[in-house]
Amino acid sequence: MTSMMWLLSPTLLAASAEAPAGSSAVQHSVHAEHLAAPPTVPARHPGPPSADSVPRPDVTVYGYHAYWTGDPAHLDFSRLSHVAIFNVDLESDGSLSSTSTWTEVADEVVALAHAAGTKVHLCVTGFDDAELNSVLPSASYRATAVAELAALVRAHGADGVNVDFEGMDASNRAHLVSFVEELKAEVDEVVLATPAVDWQDAYDYAELARVSDGLFIMGYGYHWSSGDPGPVGPLYGGEPWSAYSLAWTVEDYLDKGAPADKIILGLPLYGREWPSESHDIPGTATDSGTAVVMSTAMERAASEAPYFDSVSRTPYLLPAGTQLWYDDVDSTRERIAWAVEAGLQGVGFWALQYEPTGEGFWEMVTEETTYLTADTGQSGTSDELLARAGQSFLAYPGETIVLNGTGSTGPEGEVLNYTWTQVAGPEVRLVRGDTAQPEFLAAEPGTHTFSLFVSVGAQYSATDEVDVIVVDPEAGAGLFSDGCSTAPSPARGTVALGLAGLLLGLLRRRR
Repeated sequence: MTSMMWLLSPTLLAASAEAPAGSSAVQHSVHAEHLAAPPTVPARHPGPPSADSVPRPDVTVYGYHAYWTGDPAHLDFSRLSHVAIFNVDLESDGSLSSTSTWTEVADEVVALAHAAGTKVHLCVTGFDDAELNSVLPSASYRATAVAELAALVRAHGADGVNVDFEGMDASNRAHLVSFVEELKAEVDEVVLATPAVDWQDAYDYAELARVSDGLFIMGYGYHWSSGDPGPVGPLYGGEPWSAYSLAWTVEDYLDKGAPADKIILGLPLYGREWPSESHDIPGTATDSGTAVVMSTAMERAASEAPYFDSVSRTPYLLPAGTQLWYDDVDSTRERIAWAVEAGLQGVGFWALQYEPTGEGFWEMVTEETTYLTADTGQSGTSDELLARAGQSFLAYPGETIVLNGTGSTGPEGEVLNYTWTQVAGPEVRLVRGDTAQPEFLAAEPGTHTFSLFVSVGAQYSATDEVDVIVVDPEAGAGLFSDGCSTAPSPARGTVALGLAGLLLGLLRRRR
């Protein structure tokens, strides 16, 4: 069993290769829908930038800025590692159009971002088969596109290109790799937007990862506007939903050869509201769904008594005649913690300025994407001796559990010594307990607590702890769903009293 397997729900292991009935059209242009019909974004009043003491992310934090959301100068760049300015269009001859979206803001964005240590990418989009089928197979048209993109990046001192080609035909599988390789030779960084489910096997994840700096998984659209109501970016799959989910998608990328350190898990800062026949879960839509940005959904949730789907880990509302599925600060925290613990390159967001203001959203992102010390509150440096025992998580009897102390730090150039000790729970035998990633067999249900300290010579760190909650699948299902996975769960405050709330609390990183 690989070190990733404990992150996945058992229901994912038998995922079907075929699209389930009523599933989303995630192979189609996810970002194009917002481009064609931008969701309503409430007016924002920019606050002061973060203080200089805010630590830089220790993983990639990649955000798209779309021109309809507001002034990109109002972004808090200190919370991001990268920002991609959306979008310029690819034409059939390889030339670019709509370049003013970039040229009118690039100088200011680059200056502000670089002052905060954040990199800036130009996003080029191709959402039409006619353009992609013309440009990608043609060496001369690819060369035109590469030259024009590189010129726009250099003219404004930017750092790279985000390639957002969606719904691509399988015949262009190798041609896209060639295009990225050619583009990478001309600009410092290339990141691709890639699908949550590649229905046509059009994207060579392994080769694209090899020739690029990262694959930004568009981890949303699992329930599409023209489908039935359901979670837009489910963390896990399983009844009453299909197996397709963020966890399934990441495992699919790994299975197809994309290394974890090239995967950026893109998360939605929006939800979707469908007219629905009833409040049954799952429901049946009577018309197309409409995108609702997170800030609006959370404002509504403050007065409409939200429910929580414990299978997909998603909040939702049941207004009269509709169902609104969305993510909030807590559910986004859980997804970020999952991605960091999985060892991915990082996380990202579609789209910046959809998030709420005054709800601690970016403070939460910083907490989950930086390794802070309890004493100083500052980001861990190569000179600090700091033990990090990893993220607490859920597991099942019979699984091989891999603990993760790889986030620990010490003096530069020194080899760390690891000491793990079980301090609570049913006794287990740790294999390689003096390494960064020991493992054990989960034989019995219960909360297993392990402490870790690291040392160099006579210097020792403070200890850090991690909990592994081993739950019997039958008993756990009842605890998480209140006995009925298809019925609306209680409001989030009620769920927090049970195991789901306990787990969510444990997922918040220990300091």
